Amino acid sequence: MEKTQKRALPKSAEKPAEPVQSLVSPPKKKMTQAAWDKWVRETVQSVSPDVWNLHISDLSRGTQPLEDLKKMPKRVLLDTPALDFLFRCPSKLSHNALLVLNEEDIECLVSTESLLEWANRIRSGEYLIKQEHGFFEKILDRFELVTLPSTAVLYQKYLSLISPTSVEILWEKSGEDVRRIVLNADDRPTRLLTACALVEGVPIITPDLRFGAYKKSGVKIIW
Repeated sequence: MEKTQKRALPKSAEKPAEPVQSLVSPPKKKMTQAAWDKWVRETVQSVSPDVWNLHISDLSRGTQPLEDLKKMPKRVLLDTPALDFLFRCPSKLSHNALLVLNEEDIECLVSTESLLEWANRIRSGEYLIKQEHGFFEKILDRFELVTLPSTAVLYQKYLSLISPTSVEILWEKSGEDVRRIVLNADDRPTRLLTACALVEGVPIITPDLRFGAYKKSGVKIIW
């Protein structure tokens, strides 16, 4: 029988393999607070006074007593105004919102619907920013926010929500002068963020009283 010759190895295989260099980038250093504040000031050019349609909610909340935060949640969902306040003007966040957001062990979630709502305000000119790549990424990274993608389960919950399409807001302007107004709560952002909170089983941090229309559906609100 003829002896079979062993297949010759390529020269590169005869040498011991060199260690593969890691492609993982070193962790980025976070901006100092002073550098971050400067970036925010330089990035935000102008914002419409009532960009998030909160005027009525602000008037009404100003006459209501602050509700104590009975239990600290493990996870929360920020709505779009709360996300903007966290980024641009933390002083507008409520006492309860700050308690939650300053707690390191709480996971803070952001829906892609909020990013879309914010992007639409930028496109419409109501929220002018300096054209800089990575605007949303910088905010998400800075505050270690977890983005929730839109899913079929989310849209099914969006469709199946049963609740009033509006919420009645009352506030006392002066003395016995009580004002009453009805807010539409059936707009896409409000309804979809409610669905998102219910699917995830988390409360919403929001100053927007429209979400009150969905309390019977089980949504919990922190402000």
